[in-house]
Amino acid sequence: MRPTRIIAASGLTIAALGLSTGAALAKPVATTSPKLTGPNGAVTVTVTCDTGKAKRIAASSQGFRSGTVWLYRTHKHGKTYRGTARVASQLSGGPNHLGRYTTWGVNGNCPDGKQWSTTFKTDAKRPHGQVHTGVGTTSQDSNTTEIVAGAAVLATAAVGGTYFLRRRQNNHS
Repeated sequence: MRPTRIIAASGLTIAALGLSTGAALAKPVATTSPKLTGPNGAVTVTVTCDTGKAKRIAASSQGFRSGTVWLYRTHKHGKTYRGTARVASQLSGGPNHLGRYTTWGVNGNCPDGKQWSTTFKTDAKRPHGQVHTGVGTTSQDSNTTEIVAGAAVLATAAVGGTYFLRRRQNNHS
């Protein structure tokens, strides 16, 4: 082999080893959504670890109603974990003495023991809880099957009404 090919092959091998070592030393990535919520709101925590050996991992925050929630693996052999936590309704003892906006930390460990952390904010004046839109909507306690069935009943009534009106007009002429 030519010396340039040997050097090039060695360089590629070293680079590949360096990239795999860098990936192994990478810090887990953690995010929250939404970044701003109110008391009684919900916060979804997503964490991507280097390994997905556990079915679930814990996420802890003083801002969570229960203090700790479980994040479950999103795919059978995946490395991403996700879970939703309820924000406490009475937020007290927060890190910023609970002004209008308060930043809360969320932290935990990946299955390999690497620590992760992220944050979310609460707005004391932000509306919280479910939005109730009034009587007759499909926003609560209804599912797709019920909505489709209701639409089918209305369509049948419209077709039947049109049929009977046309039949009645034909009988009178």
